[in-house]
Amino acid sequence: MAGNILYIPYTIVMIIGLIILGAVIIFKKSKTAAKNFFIFSIPIFILFQFYFWNLEFNDYVKSYLFPSKVFECEYVEELKNISIPLPERTVFKGKSDGCSLFYSTYVNVSEFKSFYQEELRTLKSKGIIQEYKYTELSDNDGTENKGFAAELPSGSKINFFIQRREGSGLISIAYEPNN
Repeated sequence: MAGNILYIPYTIVMIIGLIILGAVIIFKKSKTAAKNFFIFSIPIFILFQFYFWNLEFNDYVKSYLFPSKVFECEYVEELKNISIPLPERTVFKGKSDGCSLFYSTYVNVSEFKSFYQEELRTLKSKGIIQEYKYTELSDNDGTENKGFAAELPSGSKINFFIQRREGSGLISIAYEPNN
């Protein structure tokens, strides 16, 4: 399933461009040049289409080429100056104009746990967070969420949880203001 409806016209334009470019090469040069063009361009075209239409492959490639490095939220006053690191190979999921709560990741639970133990220890020593603890929760559908609850100096909380699924995981970051 497509991640964006604009992939449909994009795909059509790519096919038309590929056909036009191939036709120009056939008429301007030899058929051998056209054959070589199609031998290289069609697999590249297929790879690009697979990248855009297959969301899991898209996340996998992004986790190497364009991973998300930190969680930042400029729309919540208390979180404006807080930058929370994310594990390697973590991909932003959501809208870029908001505080995304969800990230796709390819780290396992033990890597997630050791990464955030170290990062939260560092944030605590800098005075950004007051306290943190490891916790495990189960949803009504039996899904296990493992992660940390960190308390800010104001008493507000930030929860970091990972939910594993086949091949990857989903990190959720939730802010709970102090009431």
